[in-house]
Amino acid sequence: MFTTKRAYAAMIAAAAFGGIVCGNVFAADVDKLAVTTNNTDMKGVYVGQGEDKAGLERAAKMGITKYEPEGQEGGMGAPQKTLIDNDVVKVNLVAFKKGFTRSGSIKRRYDTLLVYVDTGRYSIMAGAGGPANASPVMQHLLPGSAVFHRKESIISESRIDEDYRVLFVMMKR
Repeated sequence: MFTTKRAYAAMIAAAAFGGIVCGNVFAADVDKLAVTTNNTDMKGVYVGQGEDKAGLERAAKMGITKYEPEGQEGGMGAPQKTLIDNDVVKVNLVAFKKGFTRSGSIKRRYDTLLVYVDTGRYSIMAGAGGPANASPVMQHLLPGSAVFHRKESIISESRIDEDYRVLFVMMKR
């Protein structure tokens, strides 16, 4: 049965996907929708590359089996509001605050598309399941940037360097 919540979920997912992936193809003025695959250069909207098969195989060998706690998917304890939650999709709006540390070395429960509402400024303190970074580099993701993470991928530990909001669109199927 197709419900209103499912319709909203489908619209959010379609808008995020369409705007980020297809938008630059149809834009009359490409400069307004410049994209980059570098999430530190601030030269355009970052489009994440997702995890490839080899990366997921490396993650599986780390022996990390614990998933994000239910109800904390995305924010891992940061203030968040669930906008949609049905059997197809869950959408959380997370408000990360400066100084918050998002724990890592834990698996994603769902395929997840992150859509940045504000400029995301955070530093990776320890890579996915790896050791601490001696010199963390601040990441800058412009509003509208999208990053896709596959189910089973490992979350990196990150420190929030400035307040920002991000939508976590989690595909349950």
